[in-house]
Amino acid sequence: MSKTGRAAVMTAAKKELEIREYPLPDVGPGCILVRITCCTICGSDLHTWTGRRKSPLPIILGHEIVGHIVEIGAGVTMDSGNNPLRVGDRITWTIMDNCGKCYFCREKGLMMKCSRLKKYGHDSCAEWPHFVGGFAEYCYITPGTCVIRVPDELTDEQVAPANCALSTVVAGWDAIEIRPFENVLIQGAGALGVYAAALASHYGCRRIIVADVMEHRLDFVKKFGATDTINSKELTDNEVIDTVKDLTGGFGVDAVMESAGFPALLPLGLKCLRTGGRFVEIGNAFAGAMFNCDASDIVFKCLTIRGVHNYDTLHLQKAVDFLQMTRNRFPFGEIVGERVSLDEINTGLKIAESGRTIRVAVKP
Repeated sequence: MSKTGRAAVMTAAKKELEIREYPLPDVGPGCILVRITCCTICGSDLHTWTGRRKSPLPIILGHEIVGHIVEIGAGVTMDSGNNPLRVGDRITWTIMDNCGKCYFCREKGLMMKCSRLKKYGHDSCAEWPHFVGGFAEYCYITPGTCVIRVPDELTDEQVAPANCALSTVVAGWDAIEIRPFENVLIQGAGALGVYAAALASHYGCRRIIVADVMEHRLDFVKKFGATDTINSKELTDNEVIDTVKDLTGGFGVDAVMESAGFPALLPLGLKCLRTGGRFVEIGNAFAGAMFNCDASDIVFKCLTIRGVHNYDTLHLQKAVDFLQMTRNRFPFGEIVGERVSLDEINTGLKIAESGRTIRVAVKP
């Protein structure tokens, strides 16, 4: 095995990533060195790359990762599902490394808010072990990370978005306790919206309404269980609300998930809820996402609003299990519409930013 590996490094916002070479780290106890085989470009990668969200620099972006184990540190024998791990196994892992002992981890059940949190694709690569993001040939997994062995039936491209987009959606629907026969509105038909529709269908929801401004995405989401779509590009908010109510017997939906990352969609989504409805916000994961709403809507309609950022280990396990269970029902392989090499990473970022495909895969 080579003693060095390559990575695409971001040094400044809106600047092209540079290919750099770093020494491979010695693998310590509880750690794993992975040879990356696929990393998909997430919306949060674009937020950082375009300067919309601040991150430490230099940085190796990418956190929707799949790869093969090339070296295992002492004490690593099982994945988080109690399956044995060996060199050569294909794995994915949580976006974060958490301590498991702090106030948020132990007392509040919020491992994604750990006081000593480390996040793959979000932390600086300047210091050892360098390989802490997915746009690279290798990734170094540290002990507080939960690892899941990938089922043989699933491809790299099917699984890679699970450890961010799909797991976050699982966490979102869990947070507002989605139920069979409910009517839901999903705002946004990107990766989050596509997975949200598929899960809602799997959970037995009745009306699964998806709104977006891109017709090709609305056509695509129909393959994943959307029963109704709304192209809101030329519609007023009142027209969207009326359409949603017409589809739900005049009441409005039981639950709304905002996954597009546009703050102005929140007040619209709240008005689409029935009395007693629930709203979950997962899309606006960047600072400055301001919006205005009439607080009396929340009071008079007895609404519940939840914010969900990232996920817990159980959500990643559910995500992988869901992919395996429904792989013959939903065309998960079509979510990745473009593929680029590590050397073509800047082309891949521009394709992802254009919105012409749901996900772009980087294949080191």
